[in-house]
Amino acid sequence: MTTALAVDLGSSSGRVVAGRLEGDHIEIHEVHRFSHEAIRRDGSLVWDLEHLWDQTVEGLQKAVQEYPDAQSVSVDTWGVDFVALDSDDHPVGPPRAYRDERTARTLEQFRQRIDDEEFFHLTGIAPATINTANQLVALTCEEPELAEHIDTILLLPDYFAWKLSGVKGWSRSICSSSGLCEPGSPRWSDTVFSRLGLPRSWVDDLNDDLTTVGPCTVEGLESLTVVRGGAHDTACAVHGLPVEEGVKAYFLSCGSWSVLGGMLDRPLLTDAAFKLGLTNESRSDGGVRPLFNITGMWILQELQRQWEREGMPTDTDELVAAARTCAPSAHLFDPDDPRFAEPGEMVEKIDTVIREAGGEPPSTKPEYVRLVIESFAQRYARGIDELAQIAGSRPDQLNLVGGGARNHLLCDLTAQAAQLRVVAGPIEASILGSLIAQLETMGNIASGDRPDIIATTAKTRVHEPSAR
Repeated sequence: MTTALAVDLGSSSGRVVAGRLEGDHIEIHEVHRFSHEAIRRDGSLVWDLEHLWDQTVEGLQKAVQEYPDAQSVSVDTWGVDFVALDSDDHPVGPPRAYRDERTARTLEQFRQRIDDEEFFHLTGIAPATINTANQLVALTCEEPELAEHIDTILLLPDYFAWKLSGVKGWSRSICSSSGLCEPGSPRWSDTVFSRLGLPRSWVDDLNDDLTTVGPCTVEGLESLTVVRGGAHDTACAVHGLPVEEGVKAYFLSCGSWSVLGGMLDRPLLTDAAFKLGLTNESRSDGGVRPLFNITGMWILQELQRQWEREGMPTDTDELVAAARTCAPSAHLFDPDDPRFAEPGEMVEKIDTVIREAGGEPPSTKPEYVRLVIESFAQRYARGIDELAQIAGSRPDQLNLVGGGARNHLLCDLTAQAAQLRVVAGPIEASILGSLIAQLETMGNIASGDRPDIIATTAKTRVHEPSAR
């Protein structure tokens, strides 16, 4: 038996997971989980690097004690955020969170250097204030004295890989989220660095995923090899999707936010792709995953938070089960309406948009839940059609992963609205993809064995559309 360790850092929690290869099956066990959040420090929104690092090491130490045969570790995180280092490898200021307001303050300065449409065609990335490119421009504009001390920038998973191994690198999958690479992310874009006034010396050449970084140098973890198993969490999730050979699949990562995308060999760079807000990021295996964001289950979560504040505790499973018995909603809403992006008063916001459409708001909590889920299903179906038009063909199935995969009603209604088979799960696709990537890289399984390993390991459900 062989064990690989995955460090999966999300923007609100982190975990260390062990994956034990037993024949053609991976037994997955969570060893350590911790919470974290962006914090306010001197008026800025920043990440607590020390907490993230201490918890990562604590989790890995527990894992090697429990699994002394563990041979490798890989770190994946969310995209775009980075750590700047000086020539002595000390952080230059605290790492800002992607929601920090400075990128909004400097957006016009960014656009004076590269406008939105040209930025998309230069990088294949949708213009957004959260992009690493925007963050670096904001840093140079608002804190030039700090920028002068920067020697290197590392995207978050590459920072943690360096802390584990002492080897600096720039993994293709995570760097593809930065807005600093050429379309499809074969290399950094010297043009973008130059136009934005950013030193190209801050980064070195991109490294392919599914490669080794080096031996771990942290005390007590020297038995591990640090691997680039897919540094971006969505890249890991796509690597762990159950897709049979010859099947064309789209993926929907459904959580607080939803990410809808496809798996192609080339980036999509048409005007229609730009207007849709498409972002062309890299897959762990070297391909491209064109994707775009849709508001996710945040709206339902905000509804529940409001009800709980008002003294009405809710259970998600019970609400969804009750919603299934409700009649279809007469009027739906667009989840991407900007009013739903802000927290608070979600009941009132839904009531307002339904009245604007000429309808009557729901009268019970299950009816609200039914309305929200139906609205999501219709939005996902529309997104699939939009992406298929740009890509030139429709998929055979939709792989739905993340927390939304637990919501059977959402999966059923999405299959019906899109008239497409929905494969729900694995819920923890990022973890599975990271583990498989490590086992491939270390030579424990062949890349051609990946579909069989996923099929025997992943827990999935199939939701077929009924005829209309």
